[in-house]
Amino acid sequence: MLTMSQISPEETLNRKLLPVEEGTEILNRLATSSYVVTMSRVKGPLSEEILRQALDLIQDRYPCLNCRIVGSLDNLWFKTGGVSKIPLRVVENLYNEHWQEVVLEELNQGIESDKGLMRAVLVRAESENSASYLITSTHHAISDALSCVQLHSAILTYCQKIHCAEPINSVLPLPILPPIDRLIPISTRGFQGIWHRSFILLRIIFNQVWHRPKTLSFEKSVPINLRRCGMVQKSLDKGLTQQLINHCKKEKTTVHGALCGAMLLSAAKSITANNKKRLSVSCLSYVDLRRRLEPVVSDEVMGMVVSGVTSYHTLQSNLSFWDLARNVKKQIEYRLKGVNIFRVILIITALTKKLFSNANRGS
Repeated sequence: MLTMSQISPEETLNRKLLPVEEGTEILNRLATSSYVVTMSRVKGPLSEEILRQALDLIQDRYPCLNCRIVGSLDNLWFKTGGVSKIPLRVVENLYNEHWQEVVLEELNQGIESDKGLMRAVLVRAESENSASYLITSTHHAISDALSCVQLHSAILTYCQKIHCAEPINSVLPLPILPPIDRLIPISTRGFQGIWHRSFILLRIIFNQVWHRPKTLSFEKSVPINLRRCGMVQKSLDKGLTQQLINHCKKEKTTVHGALCGAMLLSAAKSITANNKKRLSVSCLSYVDLRRRLEPVVSDEVMGMVVSGVTSYHTLQSNLSFWDLARNVKKQIEYRLKGVNIFRVILIITALTKKLFSNANRGS
């Protein structure tokens, strides 16, 4: 488990961004995207004063929240100093679904990374019987979904302690996450790593050419800076969720495999208006690397500690849903056995540039 770093905070935090971090800042600046928006529903009212105190404590707890990103797109650096308190905006919850509109605003408002890497919104409850919502936007260069969930847990824990007037002793800063290229296997580093990274980039291009996966068409193509993110919120009740888990076990697949299969089949219906009998599709699944690194990284330590694997599938009329779900699971398990999941994170900048070059390409 990653313990307190022996490297000084200044040496670790004031450094050049790695490719996996550069890609997120390029997207932030050019497309106002690639940051993690996290929402928590809080029963009853949550005061601005209590949340403000909790955010200040969190900023003391997480060293990366005292960083900003400076420099041009070809020379990006983390820099400490000059970071103010985490911005907090308060919105009155005017009606039941108002918080969703606030989330959409946050999804489409880039982070001013030269000032700080996180902001927060409190959608305040009208009464004791209604809910408050905590919404945070955190730069993807310093966070992933897992660490943001832990971050919310820590914020709300502090809020509870402050509300109950519990004493809070001095806040001990969490370990500073070393640059991830120091934690990945040695075979992915140095000159050998450069050769392998070039190979995997060519392999990704080859797979795209060989499989030619189809994508959803654009209804209308607009400049990248005018594009907007949306949100689809769906949930299953506890009973139906357990049924799904049990059925996936019976079919010898995973819930993730089943959800990917459902998504692919749904997308295929929109793509194949002409009822093609065969359709090539692909699915990108994100992978938590924390327990695959040396040393292991705690869930609480903030950082972008994720990679991705892509599975390729040919959909045919005789392919069953559960066969597709099992195939997703099989391909992911196979790719997780190799070291390419570590190499991918070192070519993110190249993949991001490729994404921009193909931004107007539909199916």
